[in-house]
Amino acid sequence: MLSVFARRANRKLITKVMMAIALSVCFPSLSVATPSEVRESAVGDCQFLGKVEGSSGYGKNTGWQPLAKASALHRAEKLGASHLVWEQMIPVGVFNGIAVARAYSCNT
Repeated sequence: MLSVFARRANRKLITKVMMAIALSVCFPSLSVATPSEVRESAVGDCQFLGKVEGSSGYGKNTGWQPLAKASALHRAEKLGASHLVWEQMIPVGVFNGIAVARAYSCNT
């Protein structure tokens, strides 16, 4: 049998989950779209927003590139970018690195 505290905690968790679902359904414009990864030729008519960098973090990450790219994509989302052009992947030691990209806003 659940204690009073456990029931209250479950009720609070359920309330938070329901609020998150309601907000995402009622306000879909609040969600941020992931920028498309394209070549430089695809962003000729777009507005340049800036460079973004993403780090793989620290630790022994033998597959650091996807981690660094995900971090850069997240930063581009915050800028409101619709398109991203990768510039370079910079290894930092053996197991970590940085992804560098150019973020653009395109009206397509």
